[in-house]
Amino acid sequence: MDRKIFAVILLSLLTRIIYLFFDKNIWWDAAVYLAMGEHIATLGQLGYWEPIRPLVWPFILSYSFILGINPIIWGHIFSTIFSLGCIYLTYQIAKKLFNERTAFLSSILLSFTWIFFFFNARLYTEIPAVFFGLCAYYYFLNNKYFETGLMIGIAFLTKFPMGIILVILGLFSLRKLKNVFYLSLGFILITLPYFLFNYFAYASPFAILIFAQEFLAYAGIWIFQQPWWYYPLELVKQNILFFFAIPGLLFAFYKKKYSVVAIFLIILLYFSQMAHKELRFTILLLPFLSILAAYGYQKIFKETQSFMFIVLLIFILHFSIEATVTNEYFTYFEDKDTTGEILVTHPLTGYYAQKNVTLMYYPWFNASQADYWKGYIKENIPEYIALDTCEGGFLCPPEDISCEEKQNSLLLSINESYTEEWKNVLGSCKYIIYKNT
Repeated sequence: MDRKIFAVILLSLLTRIIYLFFDKNIWWDAAVYLAMGEHIATLGQLGYWEPIRPLVWPFILSYSFILGINPIIWGHIFSTIFSLGCIYLTYQIAKKLFNERTAFLSSILLSFTWIFFFFNARLYTEIPAVFFGLCAYYYFLNNKYFETGLMIGIAFLTKFPMGIILVILGLFSLRKLKNVFYLSLGFILITLPYFLFNYFAYASPFAILIFAQEFLAYAGIWIFQQPWWYYPLELVKQNILFFFAIPGLLFAFYKKKYSVVAIFLIILLYFSQMAHKELRFTILLLPFLSILAAYGYQKIFKETQSFMFIVLLIFILHFSIEATVTNEYFTYFEDKDTTGEILVTHPLTGYYAQKNVTLMYYPWFNASQADYWKGYIKENIPEYIALDTCEGGFLCPPEDISCEEKQNSLLLSINESYTEEWKNVLGSCKYIIYKNT
């Protein structure tokens, strides 16, 4: 390994380890993947399942439960390995496409861009997915089409939008049908079991993918809706040096490096046209953006010291450790002996409850769901109901004019039949554990 990339990876590892001691928050999606991992490891006895989630990351997490290792620590270890792998592959890809200086600069820019660094601690799927996507592109650049297809398949089953790379690299392989065949074969071998499972479980191999798109377009859209130019603006806010991707695109196009340009632009356009926007989605294009920005910079400025200084300075300014807010609501059912059903509106509460969990928030909450749960509770009489008013699983869509009325009716019904066993108020947010008595 070159000394330069070794130094970048070592510094990246040290900063990530330090940060993990400070930031121990488990966010929404991470709680779901942890619960799914436990569900897989216990063959459905513990945890719970969300069908729209891709399966690679839950399967990786499941081994922590099988081996008896803390699943959060296990997840952080693998997330960090994938993160460092992304940095290394970005270096190797940039070196092959352009030169060693661009490779070095792009690895630094990727490693110390805050959104990439921050999500190393979140246990989300973006970093593992982009790692497998980079593996696919690296194999493609080395004319290994079967391996490319295999890696795209794994990337797709880690985060579905990574299937875009199959289309892009498939188009660049059309000059030889043999290459398209091997690329497709690799992808099919990996993904066929998943599609067959969907066929037998849901009567359609593509039903879950279609529903996942519907979910993304509807659930919480009023929270995540942003204009089309959201990503370019936010990426430059992450690091002003990303501005150099503009000349980098032009220089790369002139050098006939069409594939890296296409991957970056098509992924950016795909996410930009969606109403639901979250900055974490840009992690899927960050390695390619970093390569183009580094190439554009080094074509205009021949030195590297100022580039490194700006990247690290911006990173340090972002590096403000937020205090972890302890809320017993999420861990209330940990080590608690329960025998009956537990309804939850947040996946983290369900993760710690482990068994007999029913998700009130899935796939989304609205007026019809409020009516449904009112009837469900009267008929099934669960042992516990865990409700919160701020985390998203019990919020009414603004356009659903009857939702608030139905929600209040549901709350009134719960209060008439259940007692408040535990309650916490943080600002305008209420967290309540109800128990059937």
